[in-house]
Amino acid sequence: MTVRRPDFSQAKFETDLVLKRQVEAVRRDGARVEAIVVEDYRVSFLWDGARWSITVPAGFQAAPSVPPRLHGLVPFWGALFEASIVHDWCYWTRCFDPHSAGGSGRRSADKLLCGLMRAGGASMADAGEVFMAVHLFGGDRYQVNQFRPDNHLAPC
Repeated sequence: MTVRRPDFSQAKFETDLVLKRQVEAVRRDGARVEAIVVEDYRVSFLWDGARWSITVPAGFQAAPSVPPRLHGLVPFWGALFEASIVHDWCYWTRCFDPHSAGGSGRRSADKLLCGLMRAGGASMADAGEVFMAVHLFGGDRYQVNQFRPDNHLAPC
């Protein structure tokens, strides 16, 4: 199997994020739901020289969060909030797993988070802090999920 390396520095938001605030629900994996995606939300990036996209479908119960270590250091709105919805979907579906070797599917999800943050105007420092935090502390949230073939990862 050939390992493909996505170029998340070329990530971009393709549609507007439309959410319904939801704070009373708890998802099956135990995460507290913060919002429900109202309309399909699509982002794209380069992969093997072609543009690929991930669509977070309407109805997805998003549970984005900031690791406690970053509370007050990195603003959880704008670029980080929008990117975290996609990151949450990538963790929920483990969409990169079949395309990655040696457990790098999670790393790809974490790198996409940072690429989207940068595309949304976040500083390199903020994106780097968030990457380190999710990479160091996000493993438990990733491991409770399984690969889902209906993950909406597709070439554009």
